[in-house]
Amino acid sequence: MALPDKCIRGIPNDTYLEDGLLVSYNLFPFDKTRCRQDGWVPESINWMDNENVIGFTLSQKKENGEEQFKAGVAILFRDELDKLKRRTGITEILDYERSPLPTNDYHGNILLRNGISSTLKTMVRSALALASEVHLCPKKQT
Repeated sequence: MALPDKCIRGIPNDTYLEDGLLVSYNLFPFDKTRCRQDGWVPESINWMDNENVIGFTLSQKKENGEEQFKAGVAILFRDELDKLKRRTGITEILDYERSPLPTNDYHGNILLRNGISSTLKTMVRSALALASEVHLCPKKQT
């Protein structure tokens, strides 16, 4: 099954924004403590199968019932992810997948290979942030 052209990463709060317009690289932490047995570190996304995914993502709640993504969403184009994957030195360290959950058919992950240098990890995180298109939560736009 072909993946959509875009994916979404929820923005939990304003600390993940720079000047209210750009996503901070902190939105993509790739915490090595979550490394899977296959050597990939996942960061959750939703695949944008349709326009309803933005609303679906913004409506997601934490276990305590609180809104999970209060600031908005970052949209990444799959073409940008593919460009990063093809760059010299990044091939085979960055990938993505669809990984549906029982309550979320849109779910997937951006994957970063565990064990890469901290410099390369920061470069990838920054590139993802720069490639993100920010859509603020409607409450933030007023």
